Amino acid sequence: MKLFRGAVDTIKRVYRYEKTTGMDVGALQGVMLIFAVVLFLIDIENFRLGKYVIGIVTLVVGIVSVTAVFVIRRFQKVVLVCRIAVFLFLLLAAAILYAGANDGFSLLWYLLLPVITLVPLGMPFGAPVCIGFGLWIMAFFWTPLADILRYDYPRDYRVFYPIFYWGFCLMVVAMDIFYKNYQIRQQQNEENLENEVQEAVAGTKNLMIHSVTAISQLIDAKDRYTREHSQRVAEYSRLIADYMKGGHATGEELELIYRSGLLHDIGKIAVPDAVLNKPERLTDEEYEVMKKHTVWGREILSGLEFLPQADLGATYHHERYDGSGYPYGMHGEELPEMVRIISAADALDAMNSNRCYRKHCDRDYIIGEFRKGAGKQFDAGVAHAVVALIEEGRITV
Repeated sequence: MKLFRGAVDTIKRVYRYEKTTGMDVGALQGVMLIFAVVLFLIDIENFRLGKYVIGIVTLVVGIVSVTAVFVIRRFQKVVLVCRIAVFLFLLLAAAILYAGANDGFSLLWYLLLPVITLVPLGMPFGAPVCIGFGLWIMAFFWTPLADILRYDYPRDYRVFYPIFYWGFCLMVVAMDIFYKNYQIRQQQNEENLENEVQEAVAGTKNLMIHSVTAISQLIDAKDRYTREHSQRVAEYSRLIADYMKGGHATGEELELIYRSGLLHDIGKIAVPDAVLNKPERLTDEEYEVMKKHTVWGREILSGLEFLPQADLGATYHHERYDGSGYPYGMHGEELPEMVRIISAADALDAMNSNRCYRKHCDRDYIIGEFRKGAGKQFDAGVAHAVVALIEEGRITV
């Protein structure tokens, strides 16, 4: 009983699978090629026996099948084409059955019907077709219709052909269920493996995010005048980016710019403490050393594949829209949008924080600087977004 229940469950699972999955065109091509080879073998006997009419019909069907093997992939609606072909095939069977034309093994073609329908088209379509055809030939051969139509089919042929058909049909169904069940198990294993990989990737991603946060905290801890500066720049950058997208920025876009903002000053790790924390004005030589933190930031981050584009903010956050920044003097649209946003966020936090050489700036001064710097130091669109966010109270100064 348990075995029977398991078999029924397997059949149901395969049936549902075949209703939802697409056609395997490769399997269809293989079936059609086998079908064509069988037809040509039958045709050799047809012509040897002098059965030229049925031989020509068989030859034409075989040639069409071979041609279809090579052109079937060009059809957009392969399933529809195949179903129409099956119905035409059944119409030909009806004509042969009605005429009683046992000429040249004509009905032997139709032993291949289960292979043609069940394997490529699946049980939802193939089972009704195969069962219908089987009942049809039983009705024609095993009922009084056989006497009324006075077939020239031999009696043994009429008795055993339906038996052979049903036996072959059941064999194909069993093979189809076995093969499709194997496919289902393979697909489930792949899905389980993919889920495990996704979980592992998610875990690694979380680890990376925590690592990035720890690195940014390390950077800020090195510079006593800019505590939590990287965190604020990252948050400002995310706010500005979302505002510029009308609130429709994707989570991935916002996460990308947030990570890049967190690491924009990572190059300061290589700046000597005597320069980084000097309370007085830097000399020209010391300022040149300080400016190199952008280049050092690029060297640290550019090879990290798990942090894509994180090096952009570190490399270019001191570039200006008018080309007067460093280290490369890039300007305008040459600068990625992410960089233009991080650059503005960096300047905003610099004005909004106490530094060794001055107190933080007031609200009106900061707004005035962004309006004045629009199209010069800052991208005009980014500057407008910063001013709007301050005026709306979403950025507190």
